[in-house]
Amino acid sequence: MLLKLQNIGKIYDSNDILTIGIRGVNLELDYNEFVIIEGESGSGKSTLLNVIGANDTYEEGELYFEGMETSHYSESEWEKYREQNIATVFQDFNIIENLTVLENVELALLRIENRSERIRIAKSLIERVGLSKQANQKGSRLSGGEKQRTVIARALAKDSPIILADEPTGNLDVKSSKEVAALLKEVSKDKLVIVVTHNPEYFHQYATRKVRIYDGRVSEDTVIEKPDTSRKVEKKVVKPATKKQNLKNTFWLGVLNYKSRPRFTSLMSCALIIAAITVFMVLTLFSGSLIQPMTATLDEVPIEGKVIVSTEDGLLEEMEVSQIAGATEAGYFLEDNDISSFTIEIAKASGMLDAYTVHCVYAPYQYALEAGNAVLVLPSSASKDAETIKNTFLGANAGLHTIEVEKTLTSNQVILYIGYDDLTQNGKKIEAINSEMKIGDDTAIAYTFEINEALLPGEVNLVNSNFWDVKDKGVVLSVKANQAYTIVNDDELNESVSGVIVQMNAEDYNAIFNEVIVEGEESCLYFATDELAQAAIAKLPEGYIGLLSTSEIFVQDAGEVFTTNIIYYLALIAISFCFAMIISIIFMRSIKIYQTDFTVYRTLGISRRISSRSLYIQMALMFVPTLFLLPLISFVATVIPGSGMTFISLGNYIFIEILMLLIVEIVAYGFNKNISGQSIRKSLRRGSK
Repeated sequence: MLLKLQNIGKIYDSNDILTIGIRGVNLELDYNEFVIIEGESGSGKSTLLNVIGANDTYEEGELYFEGMETSHYSESEWEKYREQNIATVFQDFNIIENLTVLENVELALLRIENRSERIRIAKSLIERVGLSKQANQKGSRLSGGEKQRTVIARALAKDSPIILADEPTGNLDVKSSKEVAALLKEVSKDKLVIVVTHNPEYFHQYATRKVRIYDGRVSEDTVIEKPDTSRKVEKKVVKPATKKQNLKNTFWLGVLNYKSRPRFTSLMSCALIIAAITVFMVLTLFSGSLIQPMTATLDEVPIEGKVIVSTEDGLLEEMEVSQIAGATEAGYFLEDNDISSFTIEIAKASGMLDAYTVHCVYAPYQYALEAGNAVLVLPSSASKDAETIKNTFLGANAGLHTIEVEKTLTSNQVILYIGYDDLTQNGKKIEAINSEMKIGDDTAIAYTFEINEALLPGEVNLVNSNFWDVKDKGVVLSVKANQAYTIVNDDELNESVSGVIVQMNAEDYNAIFNEVIVEGEESCLYFATDELAQAAIAKLPEGYIGLLSTSEIFVQDAGEVFTTNIIYYLALIAISFCFAMIISIIFMRSIKIYQTDFTVYRTLGISRRISSRSLYIQMALMFVPTLFLLPLISFVATVIPGSGMTFISLGNYIFIEILMLLIVEIVAYGFNKNISGQSIRKSLRRGSK
């Protein structure tokens, strides 16, 4: 005996109101039977079918399958029962409308590992039900009869001993109903076919048995034709799927879910990208305005391989530095560290995007520059102002004649790399560009300096002055703060230069700008790498101290900075968490459109483990575009004029991507958890189609 129902009862509990679905049902059903079940609406016909098909539970009695009790079955055992023994044809079709006919049928063939073989079998079954021309059409484009044929082909694909059909002709016209009835009879050989119907006229000619349900009980059980028991039905031995096969099925199903609704997946991917961009902008705000570094490099622009040398005895003389350089095998050296790195301020003028602090740096291993040549490196977002910045230096008559411009995406610093000759011979002139001068209580900017032999020592002229009547007044220049000069003239103009030119006597000029550097409080040694530089520090003679330019030192009030940063980071985490929850809730509501699909998978015997894991794959595929688009968007942001943004850091990129992946996987987890406790009957009733 294939199936035996002994005093089967099903009770529904809805808001503490108990309703009897069926009670005291006793039936014995076997191979080669074509059973039709009739009865009034609400009498319990579909409930009985759901219990037999394990689409719902039973609370009373016992269901025997091949003589074995099933009341003790676990969820995995019921999955195996559905997978190996049950094929269902639903009144509402429950075809997955976003998949093609071929894909719908292939879902029932996952027990076959070879994909080509699955497709071959699916096509042959589709041809058998007369849908070869529609094989590649989506279910949403099929007529009612074609959908029902597709579901029958899917049921055939399972090759199960039991076929359950719940009102298979309920939504069909007369012609289609007769065709479906004949088709079910055709496939009933060596199987048990149970049809619940309100239209018995289509099935009477094929039925071997008629069962009537009234008020949840069997009121009639009539054998029309005894089944042929002379032919022994061999039970098929189903090999358990290997881990490899389950893994392949999981990925295949995940990809299938992903591509089945391209509009939905595109919208979700776009939502994730927008979320990622939002988090990126928030992180940029935090890191740029709120989060302050606790440490800083010794040089504001750290130079690879640079060693800053000092001594406890005071100043380092040129000969002394030369000897230290020889002892440590330094490639280059500078007597005075002050000229190795300094800054020039360039104010925002009409047509400029921003004001800039230009770091003038000597880095011989990065840029080996000849006299008069320099390299300007600036963010791509500042490209529009490159010429203005460059001309500021070229027009100052400070020894620079050619400046090459390079753009960067990874730094928002503006750096001018200068060669050794220009630093030692013209360093003071370059450093004096846009320097301050004080006239009484007023402060102004001196763009550049030049010699005027007509002036006496201590006298200066201001060319392009924007001051009102400052003749005979005293002025103090920041480049020579220990001396006051007298303004002789302030009404000359030089239209070829946009800033104020300070003219002075040759003696005064040379005293400021042509002073030979022979000593310094700190000197610099240069090596090809920090590793070589670190090794050289160990070779320094006794009494000398060496530190790498890239050395990290704590900023002032580092403890307060640390505390403030912790508060900001906690705020950032809280904001990110809330943001992730909001996005997850939106996704959770949207993902419910897959509820029917995943419930149909369960009716096909696809294990919950495979279907649930396939959702993780599907959601991960929605997430994948952010991996590529976030860096691209970050790149675009860096080249937007005036943005001042740098290319996304590796740490921020990893944080954002983990957050986005966490969002989609939380959604997948929530969806799986939501449907895990529901019976198939409830899920199909609530799912979207």
